[in-house]
Amino acid sequence: ALFLAAAFAAAVLLTANVHTNILSSAVRRPAYTPTQFRAAAPRCARMQNLRAFSAEGKSEAYLEWERSVDWDSLPYNAKEVGLNTAVEMAARRRDTAAARVLEKVRRAQHEAEMAGRDVPWYRGGSKDRERYDGVMVMSPLEEQRMQIERTKREQDQAAAEEVWKKEDELVQYVRSQGLRIDDRDQFGLPMDVAKILEDAAAALHKALSEPTQGPKLISLKTAIDPMPWWEFDPNTIPVGIARVLKSGAGYGKVAVVPPGGVSIPDELLRYVDVNDVDGADVVYVMNPDLSNPNIIHELHSFAQRSRTGDVIVLNGYFGEPSDRDGKAVRQTCKELFTGGVQAIQFIMEPVRLTRNVGGDPYPLPEWLKATGYKATGNLAITGNSGTGKSSLNNAMRGLKPRDDGAAAVGVKETTLEPTPYDITVDGHEMKMYDLPGAGTPKFPLDTYVRNMGIKYFDLVIVASAGRFTENDLELMDELRRNGVPFFALRTKIDLELRNAESDGTSADETIQKIRTDLEHYTMLPSDKIYMVSSRRPEEFDFQRLKQDTNSALTRALDVKLAKALTRKLEIKGVWNAV
Repeated sequence: ALFLAAAFAAAVLLTANVHTNILSSAVRRPAYTPTQFRAAAPRCARMQNLRAFSAEGKSEAYLEWERSVDWDSLPYNAKEVGLNTAVEMAARRRDTAAARVLEKVRRAQHEAEMAGRDVPWYRGGSKDRERYDGVMVMSPLEEQRMQIERTKREQDQAAAEEVWKKEDELVQYVRSQGLRIDDRDQFGLPMDVAKILEDAAAALHKALSEPTQGPKLISLKTAIDPMPWWEFDPNTIPVGIARVLKSGAGYGKVAVVPPGGVSIPDELLRYVDVNDVDGADVVYVMNPDLSNPNIIHELHSFAQRSRTGDVIVLNGYFGEPSDRDGKAVRQTCKELFTGGVQAIQFIMEPVRLTRNVGGDPYPLPEWLKATGYKATGNLAITGNSGTGKSSLNNAMRGLKPRDDGAAAVGVKETTLEPTPYDITVDGHEMKMYDLPGAGTPKFPLDTYVRNMGIKYFDLVIVASAGRFTENDLELMDELRRNGVPFFALRTKIDLELRNAESDGTSADETIQKIRTDLEHYTMLPSDKIYMVSSRRPEEFDFQRLKQDTNSALTRALDVKLAKALTRKLEIKGVWNAV
């Protein structure tokens, strides 16, 4: 009994000790096991000063630099908002002295970061850590996610380049065929309009030629998107279809019944017979109201005076299909026109200027539509507020801020709505749009892309006075995804070089470093990256920017015209319907 009691007591003590050790270990052990990786900062904090991170893992060179900075004395509250934000604030206010101080501190920060390779990450993958500024230690999951994002950008870029290749092939085809918008047929109509009339007349002739017993009724609807160079009377295409039908089908007489109260120029009616149906091969009635069965009877009696009794009704109204009168009208048509009733629709949709990438499409803004975007090149200058977009606009047009027609410039947000400016490129009038800055309270990025219609421009210049921000890079992603050509532009490069030279860095070294940095972040080749100063347009990359912009806009106009000249008329037909 004593032995059993002693054994039981020992077991109790052993169990209590085990539980105590487990609880003690659980208290002492952290909730997770630290690793050598540190999760990436949230996007809103990526551009903040690296002092926001803990000192753990930083190089000795960086810590030494951090201790040497008198943060409280830096202007624009750099200690709290971060160096990048403070530099941007100074640049917007044109506070050169403060900007120079902050840039000097930021450059020293960069050197300290590079010394220990403790550098912040903004864009790119882990493979670029050895080569590029802007890489922070990432967790494996973050590293994988960013590699997927970069791969997606490369795929979008490849898809866009494939679209551009096909567009260039289309331009070459149009040139080989000798098609030009300036060419006119014998009636003074553009060649694309002449092609529409031929296709429409051929479809009508085919429908009228089918053997039947009794007169036919063809209900014709047209939905043709006009082009800006179609400078003719609205009735030119409706009457032109009848004219080409007469000549193409070999008819001796086509009777055209114009709508009441509408004046049609005599030169349009010269080759047809107006309201004279006696002995006509076909009766062509324009825009009638046929919503009553009694009117159908009158139309049938009227057409009986022609040779065949066939009637073509252009854009007629037969009443609503669900109404009693509408049903009666349709039934009457079928009873009287024993040769058959057929509905034909001619559709020519607008020129597709952007590729379909799926998702939620955003509409073409009315202000862009009103400026005739379809027949001209459209350039947009965008970027964050305060980057010198309006100054660039003036410099591109050879104007100074006080000249007539110059865009307003200043330290405040001066561009509050999209503003078009006329520019001349190779003798063609084109448009340059000064867009409001993205990512401001008035123009948040979430709605900026949609409201600015950014994917409908032929070329976009994304400007920045410093390192490209997340807003800039997301905007570039949107452009790349929609196949819109864009340039990356670093403005105020003269100030950057002045600051670098004061610290003993040569201009060539500074420019090469900035260019390499931009190539990495934007994923653009070096010939699509520009560094300019609006105050010194004869220097740096400004002249190359103007030349490449003119070339891009000229190409865009050629593509638009090639697409317009090769549009096809879509023809849909339905039997036993009007």
